[in-house]
Amino acid sequence: MMFLEGRVQSGLGRFRQRMTNYPDVFKRATGEDLFPGTLNVKVAAPVPIKEHFRISGAEIGEPGQDLLFEVCRINGFWAYRIRPYHLSTGLGGHGDDTLEITSSVKIPNASHGSLVQIALLRNENDRTHSPGAIGV
Repeated sequence: MMFLEGRVQSGLGRFRQRMTNYPDVFKRATGEDLFPGTLNVKVAAPVPIKEHFRISGAEIGEPGQDLLFEVCRINGFWAYRIRPYHLSTGLGGHGDDTLEITSSVKIPNASHGSLVQIALLRNENDRTHSPGAIGV
């Protein structure tokens, strides 16, 4: 496991809108009804995502980008890191030093400015994004 600590920051509300407009797509991908929106967690250094699965942007009206998911834990709760991935550039979201985290529950004690702990299901040396990778 890779353990990180970061502070919750304000976001733009784009994931709340996506998750509210396409709840069936998110449920099909995760198997869960997710709490709409993400927590934006600023960490000390960039951490490229390790893709466990993705949602095709075409499924949510955004054909130019996919949403990459990485299973994780935040403050002990099972969750998902989601990173927008622009198909032509590989960029997207707030960058790899701000992790966008969602869960099936509202994470307690995780409001703006709160310090949170994140556990990624990988080892400390696994720091690269590999599009199309499946599994942990």
